[in-house]
Amino acid sequence: MSIHFRITLMFALLLCLVMGVSAFLINSFLLDNLIEQQKNELNLKGRFWIEKMNESNAKIETEGVAELEKLLVSNRKIEVLLLGKKKKVLYTSLPSSNLNGWMDALERKAEKRQNRNIWMVGSDDYVVVNLPFKNDEKQRLILASPVRGLKDTRMEMTNNILLIVLIGAVSTILLSFFITRSMVQPLHKLTREIKKIQARRFSEVQLIPARGEIAEVSNSVYSMAQELDRFHEIQRQFLQNASHELKTPLMSIQGYAEGIRDGVFVDAAAEKGFDVIVEETNRLKHIVTEIILLAKLEGEENLFDPSWHSATDLVTRTIERLHPLQLQHNVTISVRPTKTNDVVYVDEGKFLQALLNIIGNALRHAKDQITIEIKSGKRQLQIEVQDDGEGIAEELLPHLFHRFVKGKNGDVGLGLAISRAIIERSHGCLQAENGRLHGAIFRITLPLYPQPENSRTPE
Repeated sequence: MSIHFRITLMFALLLCLVMGVSAFLINSFLLDNLIEQQKNELNLKGRFWIEKMNESNAKIETEGVAELEKLLVSNRKIEVLLLGKKKKVLYTSLPSSNLNGWMDALERKAEKRQNRNIWMVGSDDYVVVNLPFKNDEKQRLILASPVRGLKDTRMEMTNNILLIVLIGAVSTILLSFFITRSMVQPLHKLTREIKKIQARRFSEVQLIPARGEIAEVSNSVYSMAQELDRFHEIQRQFLQNASHELKTPLMSIQGYAEGIRDGVFVDAAAEKGFDVIVEETNRLKHIVTEIILLAKLEGEENLFDPSWHSATDLVTRTIERLHPLQLQHNVTISVRPTKTNDVVYVDEGKFLQALLNIIGNALRHAKDQITIEIKSGKRQLQIEVQDDGEGIAEELLPHLFHRFVKGKNGDVGLGLAISRAIIERSHGCLQAENGRLHGAIFRITLPLYPQPENSRTPE
């Protein structure tokens, strides 16, 4: 059974249970409530007539009886018994056949049930009000209404209530059916889209329109499919680029090795071939080392050993290591340190490697000048590296930090990917953009933490 029908069935069963309990309670308390209301009505009308008769001193046999009949006009049968002194019947609406039974009941002070206002006369129950007349306990006004009529009223009201509740229940169940259907349909569609993800058809996944929490799930599924599609494409490009990067030096090594083996290269040519083999072997070793490092950075948890370091000191040490490359390209590097706190919590060796890749990339593309600015805020520290080169090609910018993506004068295409992995594992982020006038800007953002008092920043 589908979730649509299960929800509707559960709601219908719950509604039936509530209706059953409500009907039972209504049926139990409705008669008591009607009896109490009838008693109050008889009591109010009787006292009103008695007070009126006491004030006007009207005669009971004529004006009083007419007034009493007018007062007791109602849609229910009301019996009247007006007794004078010595239980003389002054007026009654009872048939003569029932009068003796009432007098006997009055004589016995009535056979009382659970409710003292209910009298049993013969085989019928009555709601009875017994009031003293003219402040004389021997003169009584007895008003009685049969309970049978109240029971009929209760049944009629109960049936009407049940009919209304039944109509409301059917309407509610139908409404619940359509509301549940509108909620479940997006889930069915989402199931189909998730099966596409299971089949790795990420590009075919569509955004399912929905509302509320289901809309959040739909957006998450769609975003996940897009991210998986992008990741799948990156993996495919990675394999293509990796195979290309590895194939080129391997072909050179194979060619010179076979040439030397077959005697094609001898003497100086053989020596040159050996040099090429060693050079390409070192290049292969460098590529494999960087691939292994990138895999470790993205997978292993205990690879980092962070400590407190000055960002300015780390940048200065990076520039010192790149001094030969700086002289080779004849580029000036200027550093603008911050005047406030610049202490970051990073792995020294890994972060230096990230800075070497970023600043080394700037050196290869700069014309004359590189500016490194360190800016410190309340919670974050930024290191901006800007060169005055040609900038980054717009089509390359979205993929700049992917594996084996390299621009002009690039090496292997893993340096920036490694730098981003290191910085992200340090709880920071690395961004790149083109400057307003010229060159490229690489921006490293790192969180600033309160430095413990017992820790010491390396000089």
